[in-house]
Amino acid sequence: MKVSSKTVPTFFFHGWGSSWHVEDTMAQAIKRTNTIVRVNVNKKGHARLIGKIKKNAKNPLVEVNFSDNKLTNSQYNGQYANAYDSTGARYVKNAIDLVRNKYHYSKINIVAHSMGNLEVASYIKLNAGKKNFPQIDHLVAMAGHYDGIIGIRGWGVWGVVFH
Repeated sequence: MKVSSKTVPTFFFHGWGSSWHVEDTMAQAIKRTNTIVRVNVNKKGHARLIGKIKKNAKNPLVEVNFSDNKLTNSQYNGQYANAYDSTGARYVKNAIDLVRNKYHYSKINIVAHSMGNLEVASYIKLNAGKKNFPQIDHLVAMAGHYDGIIGIRGWGVWGVVFH
């Protein structure tokens, strides 16, 4: 099924220790669509779509849920930075790719909160130059840690090291 190219889905990425339940509150508050679906990403990175985007859906909302919502399976000596660039970025990519491959979207919007921002930033940093990277129309970053995280030295989201 091909969805109109004028329709742009918005992906919601939750923060550390959170879930799609928080995203659902935001999605319901801004609901200008007839479709809200969820993508669950398990601890191995496998993404599964829950729900269906109808052919006539306008700007569907995609609530992304990470089973490993603290990236605990990917920390190295308690350091989260490596987990964002490895696991977190892969989780984001898998969720976005699943929906894009099924419905053929070329443009997306992203709303991210807290840790979700770091995962999205890592996804962009690692994939922006690749052929199938989507056009991001809007990016809303809430409570992003772009100046680093206490206890993590020598890591910056955009290739800049923050100390």
